Amino acid sequence: MTQAFRALEVGAKGLDDHLAFMENTPKRIRVMFGGEAIADSTNVQIMFETKHQPVYYFPMEDVRMDLMFETDRSTT
Repeated sequence: MTQAFRALEVGAKGLDDHLAFMENTPKRIRVMFGGEAIADSTNVQIMFETKHQPVYYFPMEDVRMDLMFETDRSTT
């Protein structure tokens, strides 16, 4: 199921200038780092957004959170 929404991006002329939507992906997605799987899921969503590359979003329970650490960085 596709979830579509409109968002106003900073500097956009209006809502029509920015579109974002998420879709479930039928693929199994595995993220490897240093030869170790740090994420592995069949419940991944992919977000498509105006002026951005597609991004995969994993459920937290499918990510090796014991290997992650919190930073001060954030995005909107």
